[in-house]
Amino acid sequence: MIAQTNDANTQMLQKAWAALPLTRIRERALEGAFFSVALIATAGWVYFITLLLVRMILWCFG
Repeated sequence: MIAQTNDANTQMLQKAWAALPLTRIRERALEGAFFSVALIATAGWVYFITLLLVRMILWCFG
């Protein structure tokens, strides 16, 4: 009975260790996707603010 329990625990641990790399890859993919979306959004805001400043400067001195 105890041997069967130990064997079952060993099998569960082996399955968990096998699934661990896939979990890491999935987590890094989600982090990369979030970072890229945040970077694109930041670039969009910088472009928008720069465009407004250039238009305001041209309006003031034009």
